[in-house]
Amino acid sequence: MSRFADVEVVLTVSEEEFFSLNELPLCDRIEIRLDLFSPSKIKIDLTEQIRRLDARCIFTYRQAGDTDQIASSSEKDIDFKTLAETLDPERHYLDLELNRTNDLLEPFSERGFGLVRSVHKFDGILNRTEIENWITNDSFFNGSKKYFGTFPLVYKFAVFPQTVSETADFLFSIGQIANKFKRYNILLTGICMGPMGIVSRIFPERFGSYFTYCCLAEPKAPGQVDIKSWNRLRSAVSN
Repeated sequence: MSRFADVEVVLTVSEEEFFSLNELPLCDRIEIRLDLFSPSKIKIDLTEQIRRLDARCIFTYRQAGDTDQIASSSEKDIDFKTLAETLDPERHYLDLELNRTNDLLEPFSERGFGLVRSVHKFDGILNRTEIENWITNDSFFNGSKKYFGTFPLVYKFAVFPQTVSETADFLFSIGQIANKFKRYNILLTGICMGPMGIVSRIFPERFGSYFTYCCLAEPKAPGQVDIKSWNRLRSAVSN
C-alpha cells in the first residue's frame, strides 16, 4: 500500500545502488532498469536482493531511444525467464513501451504481472488527443489482448517540454484524461522531463498522476529528483 493516498513513489536504481541497499528506502516501489544491470547479476543475485528487501518492483528495459543512460546489458543477454519464475507476479509490474517492441518482457505479460504501458518523447509534449489515442488503441485496453494483472493498468507518458506553457498544457491534459479513465480502473502517470518538470515530479497527484519516479543520488532520467529532496520539498509545503 502506498505511503500516500493518491501516489506511489518509485525509486529508480542502478545495479551498484540496488545491491548496496541494506534496507528498503522510504519508497513504494523499486524500478529495476534491466538495461542498467549486468546479465550475471540479473540471473544470480537479483531475486535474493529483492526478497531480502521485501521490495515491490517495476521491471523495465529502456532502449537507446528512450534513455540518456549508458546500457550495461543488451536484451539478448538477459535471462528474464529464469528471473520471472522466481517472482510473485502479483507484487510486481512490467513496464512495456507502447511505441517500441517489447521482446524481452512482453512474453511474460500473461503471468499476472501488473503492466505499465509507457511512451517517452524527448522532443516536446503530447497533446490530449495523442495521449488518448495511445491508450484507446492499445491492445490491453481495447481487449485484443487480455490483461491478467490484479493491479490497475497504468499508462505512463514522459515528455520533454521546452516552456512553462507546454508544461501546463501537458499536465492539464493528463489530469483530464486521468479523471476520464478512472471508470475503467486505469491509472495515469504524466512526467515532464528536464528543468521544466519538477512540479510534475514533486506533486504528481495534483495533476492526475499515480506514480512519481525518484533517484537515490544521480538522476536516471532528465530532471529526476533524489528521494531525500523529494521528501523535504513535500514536507515543506505540507507544513
